Amino acid sequence: MRIEHFLAAKAAAHPAKTALITEHKRLCYEELDDLSSRLAAALFMNGVRRDDRVLIFMDNCWEAAVSIFAVLKAGATFSPINASTKAEKLAY
Repeated sequence: MRIEHFLAAKAAAHPAKTALITEHKRLCYEELDDLSSRLAAALFMNGVRRDDRVLIFMDNCWEAAVSIFAVLKAGATFSPINASTKAEKLAY
């Protein structure tokens, strides 16, 4: 089972159970599934298609988790890059 399908199954079976906890946010499975589905739709509307590659340039945060699931739901591949990465390393 692909991880994005696992999320959908957990959201259906246990929608109110906690899926993600950060210092400032707590998301249940239903919220994580809904937010990532909405972002996946937005990615699709903006041209992201199956087998595309999407960079996720963010700090470690709940939005990064939503973004990862969204990219997977869109059928694309993600590459996470921490926002604190130095410019010299990014240029490499």
